Amino acid sequence: MKLIEGRLTRLGESTVNMKNEVVKYSLIQIGDKTLTNVMIDRKLNNFLQDGVETEKATRLWFLNGGKIVMGVQVGDDTRYYGTINPFFYFAMLFNVVFTGIVFTYQPLGALAWAVLIYAIGGRRWLDYRRVAAAGGMKV
Repeated sequence: MKLIEGRLTRLGESTVNMKNEVVKYSLIQIGDKTLTNVMIDRKLNNFLQDGVETEKATRLWFLNGGKIVMGVQVGDDTRYYGTINPFFYFAMLFNVVFTGIVFTYQPLGALAWAVLIYAIGGRRWLDYRRVAAAGGMKV
C-alpha cells in the first residue's frame, strides 16, 4: 500500500458511478504531487473533501499503484478506510489470467475455434457443398 502525505490543494472534476459506489477524480493535487484518474469509495469521498477545506496535512493510502484511495486521514483526526467491491478483485484476476492465456496459446486458440466451428456446422456445410457440386438442388 502506498502512502502520500501533504496538504490537499485541489480535487479535479469527478464522475460518480452509482452502481459501484465509486467516485473517479480527473486529478488530485496533494503536496507537490499531482495524481490523475484516481478512484475512491463514495463514502470515503466525504472525508477526502474535508482535506481541501482545511490547512492541515492529509494522508492518503493508495492501492493499485496510486489509482485507488483506500484510506484518508486529515490532520491528526481519525483514519478512515474504504472498501472496494469484491468483483473488482475478481475482474483484475480474470484479466491477468485471460491475457496470459491469450498470448501464450493464441495459435492453439485459433485451431480450437476452427475445430469447434467445424464440429458445430462445418460437416453440414461440407455436405451441402458436395451435394451442390454433384448437381443437387437445395430445397
